[in-house]
Amino acid sequence: MSNIKINNLSFRYDTDNENIFKNLNLNLDSSWKLGLVGRNGRGKTTFLNLLRQKLKGTGKIQTKLRFSYFPMEIVNSKGITLYELQDKFDFEEWELERELNLMKVDLNLIWQPFDTLSGGEQTKILLAASFVDSDSFPLIDEPTNHLDESSRQQIAQYLNTHDQGYIVVSHDRDFLNQITDHILAIENGEIHLYQGNYQSYEQTKENRDQFNRDKNNKLKNEIQSLNASRLRLKGYSTKAEGKKSAKAHGNEQHAFIDKGFYSHKAAKVMKRSKNAERRMNGAIEDKKGLMTNIEEVPELTMNFDKNYHHTLLDIQHLDLKIQDKILFSDLNMQISNQGIVALEGKNGSGKSTLMKLLLEDMKEVEYQGNIELIEGLSISYLPQIFTEYTGSLKEFSEKQKISYEDLLNTLK
Repeated sequence: MSNIKINNLSFRYDTDNENIFKNLNLNLDSSWKLGLVGRNGRGKTTFLNLLRQKLKGTGKIQTKLRFSYFPMEIVNSKGITLYELQDKFDFEEWELERELNLMKVDLNLIWQPFDTLSGGEQTKILLAASFVDSDSFPLIDEPTNHLDESSRQQIAQYLNTHDQGYIVVSHDRDFLNQITDHILAIENGEIHLYQGNYQSYEQTKENRDQFNRDKNNKLKNEIQSLNASRLRLKGYSTKAEGKKSAKAHGNEQHAFIDKGFYSHKAAKVMKRSKNAERRMNGAIEDKKGLMTNIEEVPELTMNFDKNYHHTLLDIQHLDLKIQDKILFSDLNMQISNQGIVALEGKNGSGKSTLMKLLLEDMKEVEYQGNIELIEGLSISYLPQIFTEYTGSLKEFSEKQKISYEDLLNTLK
């Protein structure tokens, strides 16, 4: 059993003004099956890359562990899967087959070119490769991407066959519930460690957040009351100053007597009011400092251009195959301009292939049948893998020929 000791770790990217991690201290046990959770962009993958020394921060990370990483990059995706993996690290064919058998994956897949495998098949093989070396500590980044429900269960069961610990990043709550015994959560720039699975973490966090909401509401009411008292004191001070001037100038023959008397009295009132106001201001700031910042997840909004056609897509008697593998036959489908359509199916059944065919982005696909898309239809496409999207948002908007201002407004 080994530990990962992190002392005063801080890190930020050169392009950012704020730290992703600041003075982070953790002691992680390598026997834990640890789920790393947090909203997008909070630093989950960055944390894994700091552990594997792909990024360098300030502070110390001390461990004797040797890390494996999922997903490893396949440089030549046209090459035979087994050979490409053996180019990445040293292992015997039987070792990979052992892991694939535990996962109940077809062993013949390792003899296919990597780019002919479906996203789910690639995921399973790369994950199995991460466990080939039983002495390594796996860092697993989003293993359920591209997986259907049955494949997620398959992966969860596979991970539970292993006694060794790991760190896994995922947004899939059900999956995390099955495969974790500790949760490391990135919240509001801080990292909190919880014992138990995701459901246990979620309940603990909700109880804490509700306590803080109640506390914040109480503090807000107290601040409002203090503000009202401060304004009354300020008004009383101003009123006293006005009385001084009125009394002093209201009777000219006694001005030389009354002015000094009322000035002294008003000055004492004003001094008490000012001191009280300062105390009020201090109390208000103290209570503001006691309020807790609770991370709330904003709703996702999507704005689509209106289209007034009734039928957007019409597919008739479609036969589809790729490299002699028949994906489906005699497919008939019509999509009207109403609601949202979900395209479901097992990994490798042809979902992504069909979508790319509609985009005319699958040259190696053979098909027969009729596909009709409404002419002039505006289509946007979100792929499974985003490697083609690089650079700044400004560059992205120029490449996609969309308004930079509209893009920023959509992201708000």
